[in-house]
Amino acid sequence: MNNRRVFYDESIWERFENRIKTWTYGLTHELLQNQVCSPFLFKFLILIELIQLLYYSIHPNLDFLFKTVWLEYFRNALQYFQVNYIIFNGGVNVLLIVMYISFGVQILMLLLLVIITFKLTSNKRKPSTFLTYCLKIFSLYGLLLNTILTIPIFNSFIATIFCNSDAPFSDGLECYAGLHFLHISLAIIGLILFLINVLYFGLLYAELNPSSPIPFASPQSKTQLVRQLIKIILPLYVTLDFNGEIAEVYISLLAAFYLLLLVQRYRSPPYYNKSVYGFIVVQEVLLFWASLVGVITAFLDLGAVDDIGLFYMILGMPLISLVYFQLLTFRQQQLLKTPIKSFKKETDIEIYINHLMDLIENREILQSRIILEGVLKLHLKNCGKPSENCVCQQLVADNLKDEETPQKLKRWYQLIKSIISDALDRYPKCPRLHLLNSYIHHEKLKNKFKALFELMITEENKPNLQEEFSIYRYKNLIEEEMIENDMRTSENKGVDVNIIVVFQNKFVNFLSSIEKSVTLHMEFWRELLEENPDIQKLQSLGSKITNTVESTSDFYKKLQEMNQNHIKCLQVYGNFLKDIVNDDVEGQRILEKAEYIQKSTAVNKLGLDQERQKYGENANTCIITCSGNYNNIGVVTNVNNEITRILGFSKSDIIGQNVNRIMPKVYADQHDQFMKNYLETSDSKVIGQERILLAQNKNNYLVPCTLMIKVLPNLDEGIQIVGFLKDIEPGSSYLRSEQEIDQEWHFIIINVNSQAILGITQSCYTRYGIPASLVYGNSTNTNEFTIDAIAPELVDIKNQDDLKSQGLVTTIDTSQLQQNFLLGRGESDDEMSLEEEENIYEPAQQVSQMQSKIGDSNLGQMLNQNHQYKETAVDLSQQVQNSKIEEAKSKKLQKQQRYKKYKIKAFVQDETEFGDQKIQIIRFYEVDENEEIKQQRSMEPAAEEAQQNQMKTVMKDEQQVQEDVNASEGESNLSGGSVNDDMRQLKDFKALISEKTEPKYIRILKRTVWFIMLLLIVLSALILGYRMSQSSDVQEGADAIYLSYMRHNIMADVNFYTRLLQMLGNSTYIADKHGYTTTTADTFIKANLSYLVDTLKVVQFDVIKARIKMEARMTGSTNLETYQVKFLLTSGEEKTYDNIFNDALFQIITSASSLRNSSAASFNGSVTTVDNTQKNFFYVMTNGLFVLRKGSENIAQRFFDFYSDEINNYQVTFFVIMGVGIFCLVVSAMILIPIVFQVHKTNNMVMSLFGIIPIQEIKELAAKCENYMQEFLEDKNEKKEMVDKEDKPPQPNVQPPEVEKTQNKDVFEMNNEEEDRSDKKKTQQQNGSNGSGQNVLQTGQPNSNAIHTSITAKPTENKATPSAFTQGATKNDQKQQQQQEQDKKENEEEIENLRSQKLLNSKDNNKSVVIVQFLIFALIFIAYFILDINLELIFLDNVQKVYDHLQYSSKRPISIKYNVYFTFEEVVTNKTQLEDSLDMRTEFQSKLYDNERNLFQSLTQSFPSQFDSYLSNFQAFTYNNLCTNDFSINNFETDQTGCANVDSGLLTSGLKTAFVSVALSTNDMINLISTINNQTYHNKLHRLLYYISPACDYLTDQFMSGITDFLSYSDSIEQMKFSVYLVLMFAAFIFCWTPYLNNLSKQIWRTKGMLNMIPMDIIQKYPNLKQQFIGGEILQAVK
Repeated sequence: MNNRRVFYDESIWERFENRIKTWTYGLTHELLQNQVCSPFLFKFLILIELIQLLYYSIHPNLDFLFKTVWLEYFRNALQYFQVNYIIFNGGVNVLLIVMYISFGVQILMLLLLVIITFKLTSNKRKPSTFLTYCLKIFSLYGLLLNTILTIPIFNSFIATIFCNSDAPFSDGLECYAGLHFLHISLAIIGLILFLINVLYFGLLYAELNPSSPIPFASPQSKTQLVRQLIKIILPLYVTLDFNGEIAEVYISLLAAFYLLLLVQRYRSPPYYNKSVYGFIVVQEVLLFWASLVGVITAFLDLGAVDDIGLFYMILGMPLISLVYFQLLTFRQQQLLKTPIKSFKKETDIEIYINHLMDLIENREILQSRIILEGVLKLHLKNCGKPSENCVCQQLVADNLKDEETPQKLKRWYQLIKSIISDALDRYPKCPRLHLLNSYIHHEKLKNKFKALFELMITEENKPNLQEEFSIYRYKNLIEEEMIENDMRTSENKGVDVNIIVVFQNKFVNFLSSIEKSVTLHMEFWRELLEENPDIQKLQSLGSKITNTVESTSDFYKKLQEMNQNHIKCLQVYGNFLKDIVNDDVEGQRILEKAEYIQKSTAVNKLGLDQERQKYGENANTCIITCSGNYNNIGVVTNVNNEITRILGFSKSDIIGQNVNRIMPKVYADQHDQFMKNYLETSDSKVIGQERILLAQNKNNYLVPCTLMIKVLPNLDEGIQIVGFLKDIEPGSSYLRSEQEIDQEWHFIIINVNSQAILGITQSCYTRYGIPASLVYGNSTNTNEFTIDAIAPELVDIKNQDDLKSQGLVTTIDTSQLQQNFLLGRGESDDEMSLEEEENIYEPAQQVSQMQSKIGDSNLGQMLNQNHQYKETAVDLSQQVQNSKIEEAKSKKLQKQQRYKKYKIKAFVQDETEFGDQKIQIIRFYEVDENEEIKQQRSMEPAAEEAQQNQMKTVMKDEQQVQEDVNASEGESNLSGGSVNDDMRQLKDFKALISEKTEPKYIRILKRTVWFIMLLLIVLSALILGYRMSQSSDVQEGADAIYLSYMRHNIMADVNFYTRLLQMLGNSTYIADKHGYTTTTADTFIKANLSYLVDTLKVVQFDVIKARIKMEARMTGSTNLETYQVKFLLTSGEEKTYDNIFNDALFQIITSASSLRNSSAASFNGSVTTVDNTQKNFFYVMTNGLFVLRKGSENIAQRFFDFYSDEINNYQVTFFVIMGVGIFCLVVSAMILIPIVFQVHKTNNMVMSLFGIIPIQEIKELAAKCENYMQEFLEDKNEKKEMVDKEDKPPQPNVQPPEVEKTQNKDVFEMNNEEEDRSDKKKTQQQNGSNGSGQNVLQTGQPNSNAIHTSITAKPTENKATPSAFTQGATKNDQKQQQQQEQDKKENEEEIENLRSQKLLNSKDNNKSVVIVQFLIFALIFIAYFILDINLELIFLDNVQKVYDHLQYSSKRPISIKYNVYFTFEEVVTNKTQLEDSLDMRTEFQSKLYDNERNLFQSLTQSFPSQFDSYLSNFQAFTYNNLCTNDFSINNFETDQTGCANVDSGLLTSGLKTAFVSVALSTNDMINLISTINNQTYHNKLHRLLYYISPACDYLTDQFMSGITDFLSYSDSIEQMKFSVYLVLMFAAFIFCWTPYLNNLSKQIWRTKGMLNMIPMDIIQKYPNLKQQFIGGEILQAVK
């Protein structure tokens, strides 16, 4: 507040933190101001909260508690006051309903918060009804959240997040799957918002003011946070431990928490509302006792559950409450007996003070009064302070009177203030004590400034969050009170001090903006005057100029919104537009408005002297703002420019200094103490009152002024005191009454006791010759000059009554002043003042200036051609010097005549005593005895008549101005039709430049980029969709390949089990030799056959679906292939039919299904006829092993080939999409780059226009800027000092300087003239080499002399002809000199032409930069596309590897099965199984070897990480013990014992060894076909296949799962990549393209702004320039 850090010293995080804190504190303050809680409502909420918490102390999960009907009734009653019971018994639907209601409440409160923030920001001081109701609702929500809403809301969110299918509230909810993720997401969002609200309201929604009517107002304490923590832990436990498994631990921790709460309550200060405090204490004691009884029951009552615990609970509740209250009372009594300096804790002091305040407020109660008297006596005993510092003795005397008065109440609180002061001596950096002290000062002692001081100290002592908020809140309350009091004051009705000060601060910023813009204009023109101007610098300056002109316009609009009639603002801005911006129309309009307001103000002044005229917007009042903060009291923080006019100080002289610098020393020494006394007591007789005083100017003279002081009701910067200082004009009513003559008043301050003169007005010097140097304190050795030396009667005691009443007529004698006091001070008869010497002996600077002016004129050119110039110059010099000497002598004579006797009439203006000093302000005027009465009688009628005449004149002038405006408008309308086309086109061009519409180029660029963005998004979305579709297609292909190979895998098993069934019917299959001991062979074979047939049917349908999808993707139509299928007729004859594959396969399925229902005997049918069983057997075995098996293999290969070919199609399609994207980027770059080139080209074309403007015009524009700076922006202090020098007295010990040149030394000596001119010529040439505009302006604050020298330097150089003035010059010399001048002029013209040509031919050096920028931008997206292509190629390569490996893995069980099965067939039929003359057994044995080789070769390639699990299993199955791998698939489960016994443990060596063994066993079986061992090989192969085939199928399924994971991962990567791409694209658009467009827009606005810099008259004056504007490419570019 009082040590506000400078903005640029703060980091970004600190600024952000301060903004957040300010917003949060402001919101909380408004909530507390609009809270609707009464003590009754708060107690009711505490009661409901008690019921909620008590339920958790007797929760049903605590089954060890006492069992009684009354307890159940009590629980049932409590259940309806909390949501836990409803959630637990209502099921998942009720839980979701409650959760969504809670979530809706959080979202509603969030929206309400946004509305409140918007409304508070837009309308801070005047809240609407809607805003008030919003604040009340949000405040009520905070109150409920701190009491009864925490448990139900948190319970609903936590029960949704921690889902458990065994919990009653989650019954029927599929946890962490499907829609539950949506519920969890909303619950987490709601929980985060809820916890933020809990933390916010728990920390900040508090009131620390002891006098606050808010029922929950209390000192700082951690009890609220402990309560909130308990209310969060309770539902969390019940949700997680819904079965009550740790109930004993829970009740123990709950009792510990309640005990901690009571301990914290005991150590903390109580609530300010005693009834509320008692209610809360009872609540907490009851909760602790209930939980403690639960702990005792759980750990000590180990017998059967009974009702004794309930008895102890009910009996102990009042007793434990009474005991706790007695403890609290004992603590307070002990604190009251303790001296304040003996306290060891800050909180104990706060408890002591609060209890003492409670006793004071209730002192009408006898017990309270007795305790107070005891405390007072104890304090009096230990108090060692004098009576003025402590009121304890006065209170003792008051108590003896036994009567209550407001003064007595105030003394009690003064006693508390004294006690707190003692406590602060012990704890000086305790924020809570300073805060409490602030409350007492403001609320009880009515001293708001002392309260603010305490708040400042609190702020410096590192307060916590609650204390910071309390500081903010209390500061706002005091500020609102100050505003209200300020509005009630009637003394200054109509004057809003706050608005005036804010306007002045903004006006300072406005002037700074104008100054910056004017400086930039001057730098621009200076750079143009350079011989080699920097194009980039000119463009940069043009851009800055455009920005500053816009910002200045914004400042002006804001000032106009605050005050439309501020004359100074209108004049400054109007002349700025007219002279700098060259907007003559708007500038003239604003200046006419200012003139009209000025005249209206003059009329009002003659009418009514209102307060607004004194201190309003156009009053010439100095507004001084100084600090009232305790660490920098009286320091000036701001002042307006009127301080220079009134007192001669510049703003820089005053700002940062103490305000007593502008006071006479006698008052300055006391002023800081005056301010401290006011701020200590808040009692002042001068605040808000206008009074007359004497300020001291820079020359130490007094200036009569009126002053009104106000305290600024805005505490953002702490206490700010504003003074309105206005000088008193001659003849003002302030300095005369009806009986006094209107004369010039003089003031003098004297010390009556020492008779020292302490201050005089400047009129005392100009009229009577009394200099300020003689005033006491202004210099040394002034003690001898007293008032009795010039007017002894003024300090005569006999005359004091006259001085204070009707006035004293006396004399003032200064005739001896010069001789007695001014010798050696520059004012004696033989000495001349410093000012007079400077006036006499000025160098020939003025003459040389006149010479240069003559040289610039046509007359100068004529004089340069004859010999009269020197005589003219010498005469002029002599005349000026003689005139100065005569003027100085006349002034000296006038000054000597001042020292004489004068008759005056004096009054005591003011009399003040400072200790032993008695200070009087004497005002007096000269009187003429002869004309005194006459003047007094004629004064009033003459003044009244003058007033009326002046008013009539002003009214007439105002009417004439209005008529002139109307006439000018009429003339303007009449002449509009007669202007020529060129002028009209120029005006249209200027209007076109001033349009605020969006540039066409920017619109084109925006639309193009939007189109590019849309196209890139569409392409990216197309790529994403294509990738997703591609993944779906890959999955489809993998499924088709897998199913197509699985089909003839199952067909092989169907053929095998059909053969086994036939062998069983023929009794050639011996079941007990094959290990089937658990069931009959018939049942086993038919069950397997039935399973295989059903599976084959499902797979066939899936393959048909896959084939339909594949054929739908094919470009051409496909013909269904037919196969020659063999049937067995009833006669036993074989018949061949052509049939499509699907029909034939379904026939196999039908036939196999019939076989599984056939009896064993049916396979041995009649010799003459063939039954259905034999027909079906024949169809299955003949077609299934050969024709249809081959057809299925062909179809599977066709699937594989098709989807493998699709990979190439994917590449082609993807390359096409990428090509389109890259092509669009390249085309877009080719479109955008020329547009940007055109913008830069236009900028250069505009820059070239300045090359057409002649140098002389540029110099004049620069001179206009300089003149504007001097007239409106520069400090007038120096000018005022120069004016005051004539009347300023000489300072002591100051001697006049020696004259550098004697009078007999002629400045224009003949012998030195040639040399002087030569030196001048060299100097000008040197300046020219540095740039023709080098001396025109200097950065920062330029001076007019430099500009004038620069503007006139070159013409003077060209026209100067030194040889023409030398004696004896010949005609040849004159011709030679003229030739030299002509050559120099041509050289200068050549330099100017070169400068102009450089501007005209300025090229854009940014083309390569623009190309690189756009190429980089395009290459980024192209790189993205190329990266996408590479990722696609990697993906497709992985897909091809996956397809290959899937094919090999699917063929693996097929090859071994058909190898074994064809071997069986050859053994059973004793025939070689041939197909197309190939032995199928050896063929499949060869395929087995080839497939194994291909399979292991494919594994040498790298696979994505999603196949790691499969590869690990593959290695384990292939090389490790197969029997130890526990796996199950379909109807198979691993039997480790049986597996290990197969073929002497062959399977323990892995699949690879088993495959080789099976192949070798088939060969052995064929070789031993004639022996009985073939049955052994048959059994071994069958057992091997029983374990090998499921293992292969399991690995293939694992690989399919890997494919699914791989594709899902690829889809996730694509989605993530697309999301990142969108984010990066929008980021590039927002952070790259948008700033780039803004930069281009700035360049275009810069172009328009630079075009506006060229005045219309210059354009009209020069044809080339005009042609460029109305007929060149500039007009087209602007259009």
